[in-house]
Amino acid sequence: MSKPLIQRVRDFAELAKLAAYENRLILLLVSQQECPYCHLIKEEIIRPMILGGDFRDDILIRELFIDAGEKIRDFKGVEREAADFAHGYGIFVTPTLLFLEADGTELEKKMTGINTVEMYWYYLSQSIQDAISKLPEKAS
Repeated sequence: MSKPLIQRVRDFAELAKLAAYENRLILLLVSQQECPYCHLIKEEIIRPMILGGDFRDDILIRELFIDAGEKIRDFKGVEREAADFAHGYGIFVTPTLLFLEADGTELEKKMTGINTVEMYWYYLSQSIQDAISKLPEKAS
């Protein structure tokens, strides 16, 4: 089995350091193991985006699983349930995409669910561009 293209995040404090150092947006996919729509978004949207190099220098793409028992270290370094962390962002449905600054602040409205794959890339691309423009160093 090949290594997944999307890196799984378990330590947001470390991710925050990397995002701040490289001044990149964190694109966080919140998903669950048995979520068919999560698999759809990964295969039809995110995988081609990674392979195509879209936004390669501007974003860090990570995946957070919120299945029962999943634990993470949050942006303050505190260990907690992944689902509780996601609920702090108002996430109760997967897949959801968050557009985060290095400190965990949302820079753009989250994208919840997936309606039509055909239009999804357009809306995702717009949201990424808008969020990148709000990064402190990249704002003009």
